[in-house]
This record gives sequence, C-alpha cells and structure tokens, in this order.
Amino acid sequence: MRKTTWNAKMLATAAACIALSMLLSYLKIFEMPQGGSVTALSMLPVMLFGWLYGVGPGLVAGTAYGLLQFIQKPEIFHWAQIILDYPLAFAMLGLAGAFRKRDKPWALPAGIVIASLGRFLCHLVSGIAFFAEYAPAADFVSVLLYSAGYNGGFMAVECVLTAVVAALPPVRAAVRRVARL
Repeated sequence: MRKTTWNAKMLATAAACIALSMLLSYLKIFEMPQGGSVTALSMLPVMLFGWLYGVGPGLVAGTAYGLLQFIQKPEIFHWAQIILDYPLAFAMLGLAGAFRKRDKPWALPAGIVIASLGRFLCHLVSGIAFFAEYAPAADFVSVLLYSAGYNGGFMAVECVLTAVVAALPPVRAAVRRVARL
C-alpha cells in the first residue's frame, strides 16, 4: 500500500472542500423527520477531493466532514449510531476516488455512486439497529425495508443530483483544470 504524504496544497484543498460541503449542507432541499436530507450538492466537494487525491485522503476528509456534521446537528441515540451515521458514513464519500480515470466521462459519476452506496449502507445498518421502532412491524424484513426506504429515499436523490452535476461538461472541465494544478 502506498503511503500518502499530505502537503500544504493538499491540506488547503481538503479544508476548502470540507468548508464548502459544510456551507452547502445548510441549503436543504428537503429534510427527513428522523434525520437525513437532500441538500444543494453538499457531498460533491468532499467527493471531488477524494477524486483528486485518492480514496485514502478522501476517507480522511470525509471523516472530518462527518465529525463536523455531528457538531452541526447531532442526532444521538446510541454511541455506535454516532459512529455509523457521522464519521463512518461521511468517510465513505472518499470512495468517489475509486475510479480516478480522468479521461473517462463515466468515472467520476461512477465513483459518486459507489461513495453514495457506501454512505447509504452505513445509514441502513444504523437504521436497522437503532431506528427499528419506526418500522411498521418488529420483524427483521419490515425493519430492513423501512430502513432501506427511509435512507434510500434521500440518499438516492442526493446521489443522482450529485452524479448528474458532476457529469456536466463544465464541471468535468473544471475538475480536469484543478487536477493539473
């Protein structure tokens, strides 16, 4: 495994991406009753950092973003739920760097889908373990379907919006310019 050396440019880029993600997270399109929302592309800056610098640094930036999300609006039910819904779920945004083939137009949107799926799975497990009381029945299938529907509802919209915007030619061109710096 290759060790990543963080330099001043990388730290500044991470800080700028995390700050922009935080700012965009305040612009909510809609918010779910027990947490979760569709925002104005708040995942995109951290995902772009993962795309530019790789999965490892992306996971670190995502974890920092998740901790800030917890500070911003904590929803606490259990200590393990905090880990699943904040640092671990948002760390998954770094997986957007999984397809760093900059010459392929599908690569960044595919990375965004993988990262969103990772975040969704963290929220899914948290929903099964800690939010089962909201499911219509207490059996595992009902709880699983409830958690998948609840978390999939906002995560699918957020994922599609983020992937579509990232696939736009001006955005792709801007990412290529930043990658060359």
